[in-house]
Amino acid sequence: MTRAPGARAPLISRRAALLAALGGAGAMGACARLPRDGEVRQSDVVVAEGDSLVQSAAGPEVGASPKEIVEGFLRACAAGYSDGFATARSFLTKAAADSWRPQEIVMVYTGSESPVVEQAGEGAVDLRTRLIGSLDGAGILTPRDDEDHAVSYSLTADSTGQWRIAELPDGILLPEPVFGQEFSAYLLHFLSLDRERAVPELRWAALRTAAPALMRLLLGGPSDWLAPGADTLVPPGLRLLGGLDAPLPADGAVTVSVSSEAAALDPTGRALLVAQIERTLTQVAGIHSVSVRALGDGEDPRDADAGTALGGAADLDAAPGASGQAIGMSGGNVVRGLSTARETLATSRALGTTSARWPDVGADGTIVALAGRSMLLLAPGRSVASVIHSVDDESAGQTAGGDQAGGDQAGDGDQAGDGDQADGGDQAGAGQSGGGMTPPVIDRHGWTWTAAHGEIVVLNRAGLRADLAAEWLVGSRVLALDVSAESERLVVRRRVDGETADRVEAAVIVRDARGLPQRLGPPLTVPGAGGTRALAWSNPVAVAVLADGGAGAPDVKQIQVGGTAATIPGLAGAVELTANRTDGLVLLTDSAGQVWHRNDGTWRVAATDLQDVGYCLA
Repeated sequence: MTRAPGARAPLISRRAALLAALGGAGAMGACARLPRDGEVRQSDVVVAEGDSLVQSAAGPEVGASPKEIVEGFLRACAAGYSDGFATARSFLTKAAADSWRPQEIVMVYTGSESPVVEQAGEGAVDLRTRLIGSLDGAGILTPRDDEDHAVSYSLTADSTGQWRIAELPDGILLPEPVFGQEFSAYLLHFLSLDRERAVPELRWAALRTAAPALMRLLLGGPSDWLAPGADTLVPPGLRLLGGLDAPLPADGAVTVSVSSEAAALDPTGRALLVAQIERTLTQVAGIHSVSVRALGDGEDPRDADAGTALGGAADLDAAPGASGQAIGMSGGNVVRGLSTARETLATSRALGTTSARWPDVGADGTIVALAGRSMLLLAPGRSVASVIHSVDDESAGQTAGGDQAGGDQAGDGDQAGDGDQADGGDQAGAGQSGGGMTPPVIDRHGWTWTAAHGEIVVLNRAGLRADLAAEWLVGSRVLALDVSAESERLVVRRRVDGETADRVEAAVIVRDARGLPQRLGPPLTVPGAGGTRALAWSNPVAVAVLADGGAGAPDVKQIQVGGTAATIPGLAGAVELTANRTDGLVLLTDSAGQVWHRNDGTWRVAATDLQDVGYCLA
């Protein structure tokens, strides 16, 4: 979804969000657990909440012991974002103060107990604490569960006999509450490989320096995880020259000055670059609009008339129109809409069966659905569906290549009829594999994604398979999958051979110039998704999961990939979950076939005669 410049997305409590974000990877102890109540919020981005709390700390006291110096240094680090770490440096020798890089890494420890600081000998102090996360210089937050993290400090006495820290690691230690006050999550906006859609990536930045920090991170490009499937129009060597220094203009209109490399872009490239910068910076409190100019050598950023204006931003969106009405099956027909006034998209007669399941609709109106152990396709303008894939067809698996690789091929296939049905076999259900297929998803390029017998299958309209490379899936079974709003990322639930717990992971889809899927990038664990029963992308950077919960009902979690999470009690009897991939809307289906949505803190019935509900990427 596109927000007007300066529009602010709903907020998630930074404290609750941090606990949830750091709760993955086994860190969900008594000191760090996901919230168990409250609303699941729309969260396409978490924006700054204005100025953070101003903290202060005293400098070193005369005659302080080495242990007291280290304890004072820790307090000064916690207040460091208020004074630029000036007080913290006063606890160091001059050489250490000059070389110490406090923001190289932020180590977050549980706020329920203070670090244990002990004298380890003359001029030596050891610290132990429980780490629950770390934030690197690229703004990437990584959950950790290090119950006995150790740090050693070496101190020396100066000419007046006062102890100062002479040797220490780069970075700082922060208690979780202080981290929640000083940092927030934002989206960096990159591009799909065809440069048609925005591909956001979540990063963390200090509130007080968010604007220049985000610009620096954007110029640094996508992370190693995202880079194989994303692009950027930031030219090599591009530098920020000015425009983001505090204080920001009162009217919120910011002019960003960058180096001359941007002026060499063609008009389309300039517009895409401006879109990336504008979408990234207007998340920051106090920035409502952004213009970008390129300065030549010797031009002064303070000169309002200097440089070359790059013009307006390109119109980008993650998934235009994807948040439309839900589709599903009713009376054997494919229908659109939750109300009783529904549009019929395909009849059971056209599908050739009354038992079709899990429909999806492509941007061109192509309809796919499952019937027993087969996948049906009803092409636009056709009156009869075709079988384009069967899990029992040994000839299936012909790969797409050459001129056949496009996702717009209308294959005739075999007509679906009674002879093609396998109603006695395993029916496809949410997250099922084994004898059936998982619910199909048509991406914006026209490729249909499913998993059959635990293997990802990607088909074009002719039923030809993409030869998809994904080395990290070897030795595992894919149980569920979904494609992100812009169609460039995949989330999967899989079971690795020999393991008893499922893994939930996200990966980018690497495509060629025609949109043909070629491989999956490296997996990134979605933290806190243990016990998942069903999953779906709920906004451009978050996955909604139906997971094991307490009190007789499953939990519904919305987990940002690389960021925050929110959890609410689900619905007793809920067996299926779907989401619209754009704005956080989640629907549940119970064992009685009723479809539920969340309204005013309560699950309410939205439909009673609809099954296999989903949202299209069209």
